[in-house]
Formats: sequence, structure tokens, C-alpha cells
Amino acid sequence: MMAGPEALSTAVNAESYPVIDVTDWAVVRRGQLGTKPKRWILDPDGNRWLMKQTTENRRRDGTRYRKGDDWSERVANGVAGRLGVPAARTELALDRAAEVQGYGIISKSVLAPPSGDEAQSPEELVHGNQLVDVELVGPERVGHTVEAVRQALDGVAAPSGIDDLTAWDVFVGYLLLDAVVGNTDRHEENWAVVDRAGERSLAATFDHASCLGFQFDDERRRRHLHTRDRNDTPEAWADRAKSKFEGRPHPVVAAMRALDLTDRAVRQRWVDRCEDADRLVEPIWMIPEDRMSPWARQFAERVIRRNCHRLLDEFR
Repeated sequence: MMAGPEALSTAVNAESYPVIDVTDWAVVRRGQLGTKPKRWILDPDGNRWLMKQTTENRRRDGTRYRKGDDWSERVANGVAGRLGVPAARTELALDRAAEVQGYGIISKSVLAPPSGDEAQSPEELVHGNQLVDVELVGPERVGHTVEAVRQALDGVAAPSGIDDLTAWDVFVGYLLLDAVVGNTDRHEENWAVVDRAGERSLAATFDHASCLGFQFDDERRRRHLHTRDRNDTPEAWADRAKSKFEGRPHPVVAAMRALDLTDRAVRQRWVDRCEDADRLVEPIWMIPEDRMSPWARQFAERVIRRNCHRLLDEFR
């Protein structure tokens, strides 16, 4: 795999993530997810996946370029796995019938598939906006605080298969993931619990595309990578990130608030997993060449390394 002219990582020859051809998968439902077109599709085994095609931005001269909201989601998912954070399975996708390139990302439903003659899953997804009172005041989400989420998860079980942590302990891991990749979109509808006949458990984390400079074109990335202005480097850009919690704290600050609300053993458990930044940047180098440029890889790696360094400094 081409590493780029100034590669930072030694994981250049890592195996690439697969790209799933979904051209012939059955469409269950179409709609919008924020500003993105989406559709629920069924794989050959009957599992439901959410397909989101990559979006475009317009340059000042009127030309358009493809954003990286496919690779950013896949990289974040790979980082989640290395942190031990339960996340919805996510894969790079290709739709050969799409009008524009057909690049996208698919995310497997966190709900159990229907069984027998049931038309719907026996489980229901309850989003955070149904659990926390949030008022939108301009860009502010008043009421969406780390403390409010902790309170909302009181009595909720951890995701299936996790027996030694509470739902809140696991959610702290979600915020740690946000901090590492610089995810700025953890609003009240981007986390949820699963309800099964009144029994509730925290849903696996999902929707992490808003990270790692996915929205930039390579010209801007090169500018950040080569600048002599310390206020314009990838690290400086990473330091300016703002979360969707009340007051718009940096994702690292939000994660530290959450860590402060857990016991010492849980705090240490999560932070220890940020020590090996070399391992956390591996997913960047597993994205196929036609999806992610060398400049995007360098930029994303420097962001992750900066965020890990900042987390560890804050914790110490």
C-alpha cells in the first residue's frame, strides 16, 4: 500500500479492509440521515445494514470533491476495536448502480434481526433524545451533559457480552473513542439503548464519521501538513475540536469529565488502552488506496497521535 511522501506510520503494508459490493442487495427503506441520503438494505443472509453514500463539498472555485465520510467511519470503527469499545460493525461499501461513484459505508443494525414470522425486530432502539431533556439554543444543546447521560444510564445494563462493567462505564469508553479520533458529533441522537420487552441495555456505539478531517480536500490537508504556522498544523486543528455536549467542550475534555465520574480501576483500564498510539493508527493504513489519499492518511494519523498525547497528559 502506498504510504505517501511523508508517511508517519510503519504499518504501511497492513492488510486492507474489504470493500463490500452491495449493488444487488435488497433495499428495505430509503430516507435521510441528517444531510446524508441513506437506505436500509438486506445482505444475502437477511441482516439489515444502513448504507450511507459519501457526500461532496464545493471548493471556492465551484469545483466539487468527494469527502471521506466512508473512510473516517471505517477508521473510527477500527480504533474502537483496538480500544475494546463495542461498536456497530461497519464496512466500506460499493454500489455500482449509484449515479456518483457509488462509494459509501454500511453499518450493521445494532438490533437483533426479526425471527420466525415477525415483521420487526423484538428489540427497539431508544435514542438519547428520549432519555435526556435537551433544548437546542442556537448551536448549544442545553441539557446534553456528561452528567445527564450518566444519570440516564442508571439501571441500564451494559451491552451484551460485557459482564464486568456498567452501561456508564462502557459509555465512558465511547467518549474515549470520540476523544482519540476527534469525533465531534456525539449528540443526543448518536447514542442509544436497546429495549427488549422493558429490559434495557446500552447499544453499541455508532456513527463516528465526523472526525479526522474527513471534510477537507487534499490541498487543504497539504497546507496543514507543511505549514510553519503552529496555529495551522493538524495538531492545532485537532485542538480546536468541539463536541456536541453543552458548552461545546473538546472531546478530550468531555472524556476526562466522564473518566472523573468512574472509579479508579475503570479510569485506568480505559486510559491504558490509549498508551499504544502506534496500534491505534493502524486502521488508517488499512483503508484501500482509492478511498484515502496519502495526505489524508498523514493528516489523520497526526490527529490521533495528538489526541492520545493530550488524553494521557490530562490523565497524568
